[in-house]
Amino acid sequence: MYGYGTDKVWQSSDGYTDIVHPDDLAQLQRDQQAYFNRETPTYSNEHRVRCADGSWKWVLTRGMVIEWDAQGKPVRMIGTHTDISDRKEAESTVWHQAHFDALTGLPNRLTLQNRLQAALATSQDPPEPRALIFIDLDHFKEINDTLGHDMGDRLLQEVGQRLVSCVRECDTVARQGGDEFTALLPNISNTEDIHVITEKILAELRKPFVLGETQFLATTSIGIAVYPDNSTTAEDLIRCADMAMYQVKAHGKNGALAFQPDMHTAHLDRLSLENDLRKAVKEGDQFE
Repeated sequence: MYGYGTDKVWQSSDGYTDIVHPDDLAQLQRDQQAYFNRETPTYSNEHRVRCADGSWKWVLTRGMVIEWDAQGKPVRMIGTHTDISDRKEAESTVWHQAHFDALTGLPNRLTLQNRLQAALATSQDPPEPRALIFIDLDHFKEINDTLGHDMGDRLLQEVGQRLVSCVRECDTVARQGGDEFTALLPNISNTEDIHVITEKILAELRKPFVLGETQFLATTSIGIAVYPDNSTTAEDLIRCADMAMYQVKAHGKNGALAFQPDMHTAHLDRLSLENDLRKAVKEGDQFE
């Protein structure tokens, strides 16, 4: 199954562990020891094994001791190795589809929320600042309608790559959906760190995009929210950054703005006005 010849026999000289993936070895040994300590009725573990050709194969190993010495130590053990590589690959594909955007390969909204919640949960006392940047392309619908959806998809892929180049290794760039992206900055010492990255994003996205034989310019509107100043929960932090981004949209686009408390009041007023207008239109239609 692993491609080794008869010269490769797993005796106590190597205990088979020399071909177990280093990331899986500790758990394998814990599962074995739990069985040897009679904490579990049988031994079972899933891990990767290095084959003779250098590739890795996922296997399910199960076994039981058939001989113990006078001190209660295991002497002989029998069991099975089952190739589960196909199942593991399928599980990995499903997990990746659930956590990453199919078009850009970036983390998706779910992954962003999970990482944001984790970043907030690990904040110390006093709270360490974290920042969330909400990024929305200006006039993307017009670009999509003019150049076609295929070109629009290529633009989103290019935008995703540029955004990743603007942030640090510890940061997360995610695609929220449509032409909306987010950047989580979990390690910032002051607002200057946010300003530097935000300006870098604006400058990078102002550069011409060349897709095929077409060259065009695109701008972006950016909203910024900071933990714990603007909010202490992941959901509210995203909402604050989103509101700040819409303020940029409302004042000419192509810029960045940090969230301010009065934006929330303005947002509620706008929603109230929209509801009143819808109600007025509906009542007008009924009157006619």
